[in-house]
Amino acid sequence: MYRKFLIYFLLIVCALSAAGCAADTPATPSVEGSQTHLAVLNVGKADCMLLFVQDKTYLIDAGWERTYGTLREALNQYGVKKLDGVFLTHCHKDHEGGLMRLAQSDLPVDAWYASSIYYDVKDGQHPMILAAAKRNEEVTWLNAGDVIRASDTAFIRVLGPLSVNTENENNNSMVLYVETPDGTLLLAADMKAEEENELLTAGVIPAANVLKVGHHGDSAASGDWLIRTVKPELAVISTSTKEERDTPAASVLKRFGLYSTTVAVTQDFTYGIYVTLHEGRAYYQDIVWKIPDYSQGIRVSLNTAEDLLTLRNASSQPIPLKGWTLYSSRGDTTVVLPDDAVIPANGVYKIGTHSTGTSASVILSINRLWHKSKFDQCTLYDAAGNIVLVTDNGMPE
Repeated sequence: MYRKFLIYFLLIVCALSAAGCAADTPATPSVEGSQTHLAVLNVGKADCMLLFVQDKTYLIDAGWERTYGTLREALNQYGVKKLDGVFLTHCHKDHEGGLMRLAQSDLPVDAWYASSIYYDVKDGQHPMILAAAKRNEEVTWLNAGDVIRASDTAFIRVLGPLSVNTENENNNSMVLYVETPDGTLLLAADMKAEEENELLTAGVIPAANVLKVGHHGDSAASGDWLIRTVKPELAVISTSTKEERDTPAASVLKRFGLYSTTVAVTQDFTYGIYVTLHEGRAYYQDIVWKIPDYSQGIRVSLNTAEDLLTLRNASSQPIPLKGWTLYSSRGDTTVVLPDDAVIPANGVYKIGTHSTGTSASVILSINRLWHKSKFDQCTLYDAAGNIVLVTDNGMPE
């Protein structure tokens, strides 16, 4: 009860002291003196986390390609000038998507880490190999038992996978255990029951203050045995019910409730969940940044016959589109708009492709973006990863 009181008290304090939890000092810890923080970013049904350990900063997974703006904004807001390491837990798009855009940025990366165990990836096409190669750098391949030393007193230990799973890449997830003087975190990536049970049987799963819940809170993960063993004070789930209806699963939430574990889900927070460890206790707060809201100033129309998207600026100020992203759900296609793209004040910006037969502000170097006969949803993200608008091509789902 005292533990819950501390966490709820901190949240109330954050809500009442406007600037305290927000924009101007996003890296200010909830508890003075802590040197261990985990920013679990709100990137939909995906994983993207920044781990701050003493003077080191690590990225663990990179979310979707289309949500890279949220990661980029987090790096800016927290003043990250260098990543001491980037970890890819496994080869799925909702974890690897932002890697290439990170590699194309000018942010220094000291090391690229990936598990030596993975399945169904073509030779030379591992997403971490491609990202590192963009900078003429190499991947450091990790195995269970390996340790990344963040300092003399802080370690990132690789617990799994112990063996290759040829049926589900989620069960080849690299599971990490972060051990610091402030407390401990177990980062379960997308491991499901099969990998959980293998690691538990081997006796390599320790207790932890915080559990980053496996597989987005899906019912096939976070079994009773795991929760009893880890005994987390705080469980963090990174997901979006809109993207994956069954997450977080009611059965998983119930299991955590039976053990009096506090659960925080990224979709319930603004830009994510900021976790602080201090003296073996876990605290968390909303991540809030002061960022312009463009959602009220832009109107959209989609002409599927011409494969033309028209953005209308209803405001009296021009809207720069540098770093903005378009996403087509049917083709699972992400497009980054040109750096010089601008919607003029009270004007329009037209986005076409090679299939567009009319004039456009820009012609994308693709044959077609929007489906003509099947349902296709368009999502526009601003440079900070905010969803500005969602529309569709008018076809039935």
